[in-house]
Amino acid sequence: MSPIRSMLSFLGGTVVLSQLFLSGHSFSNTKQLTQRTSSRVLMHMAPPSRTMSVAEIEAESEQLRIEIEELRKEALSRLEALSEQLGVVETEPSKPLSASATTQTGDDKDLLPAPMPITFTDTKTSNKKPTKGIANLLDETTWKISLSIGREPGTWMPKDWGKSGQRLNLSFTADFTPSQLFDRDDFFRGGYTNAKILNVESNQITLGPSLSEGQRSYKVKNGGWQVTRGDGPMGTDLLRFFIEVDEEITHAGSDVYIPKGRIYCSCGYFPFMNNGGKDGMKDAVKDEIKEIEGEIMQLQKKKDEIKNPFNLDGIKISSEIFKLKQDLDQLNQRLSFAMVRQPDKQLLRYSPDGDVGLTKEGGVCCEVKKGPVVEYHILGRFGVVSAQKEEK
Repeated sequence: MSPIRSMLSFLGGTVVLSQLFLSGHSFSNTKQLTQRTSSRVLMHMAPPSRTMSVAEIEAESEQLRIEIEELRKEALSRLEALSEQLGVVETEPSKPLSASATTQTGDDKDLLPAPMPITFTDTKTSNKKPTKGIANLLDETTWKISLSIGREPGTWMPKDWGKSGQRLNLSFTADFTPSQLFDRDDFFRGGYTNAKILNVESNQITLGPSLSEGQRSYKVKNGGWQVTRGDGPMGTDLLRFFIEVDEEITHAGSDVYIPKGRIYCSCGYFPFMNNGGKDGMKDAVKDEIKEIEGEIMQLQKKKDEIKNPFNLDGIKISSEIFKLKQDLDQLNQRLSFAMVRQPDKQLLRYSPDGDVGLTKEGGVCCEVKKGPVVEYHILGRFGVVSAQKEEK
């Protein structure tokens, strides 16, 4: 069988199958179409009874091409109708298929879908800053940290350490980076969970002058920092960080020194993301206290006007005053709690954006290992202040 006759047979079968799926046409029409198509196919498949001339062969080939084109158009129209009934939506109108297109479709049918296009964002035109969480408000901020090392109440340092009352004054500038710290340290909650790298500028710390010596600089290594939620007084948050000194730091003839190793610091951490920096809790409690104090004063005046101490009105007033004073005691306790949760602005040092405040003073300690036991001995205290990064 020639290729033209094979294609004719295939297209005829396609038309018949598509017609069977179309509910809009009757079975009788399908039967007629089947008979007509079958007769055409059988007629062309029958062997020739005599030898045909070249002109007859060309005429028959032309007739076959015409019939193939008609069947192809009919098949495409019925397939489109079938696709509409089955709910297939085409994005583009049907186009006549060429031999090259048919070949390409057959070759590409096993290929994966085309990948999605990749788009790039122009960072120069985008001025929006990424949203920060409560524990990330110090990311990419720079702070100047001043240490005051000397004997403090409750320290476990040796009895002769700092007995003279002398103190070491040191300072360094640190960048609180958003980079993850993978160096485990028990000073942090979880070892290194949510801990980040603290970059000490120029990797040095400066020791202030004393009566016997001038100013000196010491090499230090970068450390780490972490915000721990609810670890402070009354459930407040804490900032913890450390640096590492390469040698003991002291002045000649002084009984105060910083031992070699890591120096740990911690202070209060107070975010102001949701209240815009306002002391809403404290103000509300203070207003309630003023209101109750005013009621007590009015009731006390009424009571003073009653001369008979056994008067029923006077007894009722005394009972109301007693209840109000109990409420006042509870409010004062709430105010004390609020003062810890929201300290006065004078006690805080704010970040450049003003979205977080650190207590202006914190504690400094060092790690001392005694066998399997790890202790943290108080070395002194420190202060912080926000510092702008130097342009390089």
